[in-house]
Amino acid sequence: MSSNGQTKRLSSTIGFRIAAGYSLLVFLSFLLLTGIAYSFLTATLTGNDRKQVEVELRSLRVKYFEGGFPAFEKAVIDNDRYRKNNPFFTRIQRPGSAAEVYFPHYWEEFNLSLLESGLPADKDGWIHLPSGTGRFELEILNAELLDGFRLQVGIGTEDRLSVFSRLQETLLFVSLPLLLLCLCGGAFLAHRSLRPVRQLIQTVESIHGGTWDARAPRTGRGDELDDLGRLFNDLIEKINVLVRGMKNALDNVAHDLRTPMTHFRNQAEAALRQNAAPDGCRQALQVCVEESDHVLSMLNTLMDISEAETGTLYLNRRVVDFSSLADNVAEMYRYVAEEKGVVLESDIQPAVSLCIDAERMSQVLANLLDNAVKYTPPSGNILLRLEQNSNEVHISVADNGPGIDAAEFDRIWDRLYRGRHEARGIGLGLSLVKAITLAHGGEIRVENRPDGGALFIMSLPLMAES
Repeated sequence: MSSNGQTKRLSSTIGFRIAAGYSLLVFLSFLLLTGIAYSFLTATLTGNDRKQVEVELRSLRVKYFEGGFPAFEKAVIDNDRYRKNNPFFTRIQRPGSAAEVYFPHYWEEFNLSLLESGLPADKDGWIHLPSGTGRFELEILNAELLDGFRLQVGIGTEDRLSVFSRLQETLLFVSLPLLLLCLCGGAFLAHRSLRPVRQLIQTVESIHGGTWDARAPRTGRGDELDDLGRLFNDLIEKINVLVRGMKNALDNVAHDLRTPMTHFRNQAEAALRQNAAPDGCRQALQVCVEESDHVLSMLNTLMDISEAETGTLYLNRRVVDFSSLADNVAEMYRYVAEEKGVVLESDIQPAVSLCIDAERMSQVLANLLDNAVKYTPPSGNILLRLEQNSNEVHISVADNGPGIDAAEFDRIWDRLYRGRHEARGIGLGLSLVKAITLAHGGEIRVENRPDGGALFIMSLPLMAES
């Protein structure tokens, strides 16, 4: 990769943008604070100088009013003894006489003759007399005395500008190392903050390479990136479970389809090979149709389960009399139970209405009752109970069969799992029951009865008509 390409890729990274943004923010904050401090210092020093001039002007006026010109002149000379480093400019204009400037050697850099021409004052009454070099100026304030005397007091800005100049040099000297420090701090902050993201990228690359047990490390600080790692790990674990479940389901489907498809093929080959009579061909076709119906039923059930689990199963919800629906399903399976010598009883609370898909819920009840009849021995009993409380409707199916091993409580809901002592059926009934129940916003669980047998308990929420 060329250097231009590397630079472009670097500038497009989040780390670079964080470092640059952090550096720019800190540096701009420094410049802003520096500008505010510089403006404040400028205003403060300027205000202090002008305040001193105003105080000096008032003091000289008081001396003049109290003691006349001798007292005024003595005060000017005394003040000069204490302000050798930054003296006051003092000029007095007598009527009919030339203006007199005290200690004129202090002000040789200024063209004082400009004061004779009457320089204009600013809005605050200050006169600004520039120096010969133009680097600084003399700020002067006027005052009127008695008998037409005019007094001018001022102060030079050279010392003030010298402070400003040193401050600017200091800020310039500090700003360059500060900018470098900001860049280093931004790079460190970006590198440290994005460490979990880089680890997450490495984990994804490992998973992409086939290492499905790779997990993103957790910081343990409970921040957003730690939550991201936790959610990512949970997602990968869920994907692993789904992949394993899909693999097992495909293996089971392949195994369960092998028998009907083999029977299907054998019947067709036998009819073709033996040149069978029409009756024989008809019988072979009938067997093929039965086997294809079996396969289609299995595939349709698997599709329904998948759609229900992913939330895409269409439910034709409407308010139905759930009591009547349950009673009809129980009545239908009562004849099936009688053929086996099993007594099917029902305890159904009347007039229970629910907003459900009646056809799907009939499938649920039919699978639960079929499962109970299948595993209940002759002379056994099955009880279907339906009752409503303030928030839910509870449906339970109890039998007195062999019960369920504790290790199978969770596995019986898996697709194509067949347990409870006999491997009969295709192992999709209970998976479909749970999927449709969850699609209706309900829940279902199973437990063993104390006196033997299994008890399936389903709860459905009461919902208004949609």
